[in-house]
Parts: sequence; structure tokens; C-alpha cells
Amino acid sequence: MLQAPRRRKVRLMAEKFDTKYKHRGLRKCKVCGNVRGLIQKYGLYICRKCFRENAEELGFRKYG
Repeated sequence: MLQAPRRRKVRLMAEKFDTKYKHRGLRKCKVCGNVRGLIQKYGLYICRKCFRENAEELGFRKYG
């Protein structure tokens, strides 16, 4: 059985996502759906802009 070259498989997988980034399309902000600037620590999956707006509600304190 012949297998397609590895590059072709990756390209086919990339076509499924709506962004130009292969794996960023899987990880989106829970609030606004943005794929950039994502904070994944503690399982938040919130972009940095939404985090700044909702940090105190999530239990984080502002320092500085």
C-alpha cells in the first residue's frame, strides 16, 4: 500500500482549520474565540485581553 508523503498529510490537516496556524485553531479563547495571545496555564484558555478584563473575577490580584 502506498502512503502519501508526510508534507501532504500536514497540508491536508492544515486546510481543515480556519486559521493559517495549524494547531492554534484548536486552542481558542473561551470568551471571544481569539487564537492569539492565549493563556493556557491552569486550564484557563483565555486570551490576554479577556484575561485583563476578567482577572479579578477569576480570583487573580492585580500587582504593580
